[in-house]
Amino acid sequence: MNLLKLIGWEVERVTKPYLILISLLVVTQFAWLGYFLWSETALYEEIRRTGTPDYVLTFGNYIGGTPFILSIGFAVAAMLLYSFWIWYRDFQGRGTFMMRLLMLPQQRMFVFAAKLATMILMVLGLFSIQWIALKLQYVAFTSWFSSQMIPVRGAFDQIVAYDGTLMVMYPGSVFNFFIHQLLIMLVILFIFAFVLLERSLWQRTIWAPLLSALTIGAVIGFPLLGFLAIENELFMGETLLVFGLILAFWFVGTVWMGRRQLKQKLSV
Repeated sequence: MNLLKLIGWEVERVTKPYLILISLLVVTQFAWLGYFLWSETALYEEIRRTGTPDYVLTFGNYIGGTPFILSIGFAVAAMLLYSFWIWYRDFQGRGTFMMRLLMLPQQRMFVFAAKLATMILMVLGLFSIQWIALKLQYVAFTSWFSSQMIPVRGAFDQIVAYDGTLMVMYPGSVFNFFIHQLLIMLVILFIFAFVLLERSLWQRTIWAPLLSALTIGAVIGFPLLGFLAIENELFMGETLLVFGLILAFWFVGTVWMGRRQLKQKLSV
């Protein structure tokens, strides 16, 4: 079995819904930008007729708007939902190609790796397209208000760095971006571990979702509670070391749990 072929197959399966998601994201944001430009221009002209406007627009006013935030929130929610669905869709019937792959326990981790790689590629693609869209929106924003002689303040990089949502997506350094991507991968691994645990239990108990959620909650919660209990007694270097060990435990634990369910517990 070729891992790259599996990744290509997974990417091909997700291409259409992914393009729909990206299209909705971009269309929603540019529609909100058009409305924002029209409404702010009308408001500024009204204020200018009655006196001297005493405020300066920034690109942050636009990206802080509810439609923009909701568009990103919807995209993130869709990605999280697909992290579930990328597994559940393959258990909806018998005789599919994926089910035949799962009949080979020694090859099941290839399936796991292919699905994880597909999700990471989707996340990176979303971030890349959002960055390009932001740049285009900033150019349109500044060009329009400059043509209307409405003052605009703030550089693009500065505004993105101070926005809470975008700061997570686009941190100020390559190292922080790498760390954020590892944390996103960890969230995906938690979801994968939950799905595989639930699928290995569902034939034996109706409480499979609850038991799976409690198990994953314990894996996340116990190390975190222990860390919070001793955090005040640690120096900065010790705090980073302990938290790094917890992250390593989460990574190893979720991969081990997924591997165990796939190879030993999951029946198809």
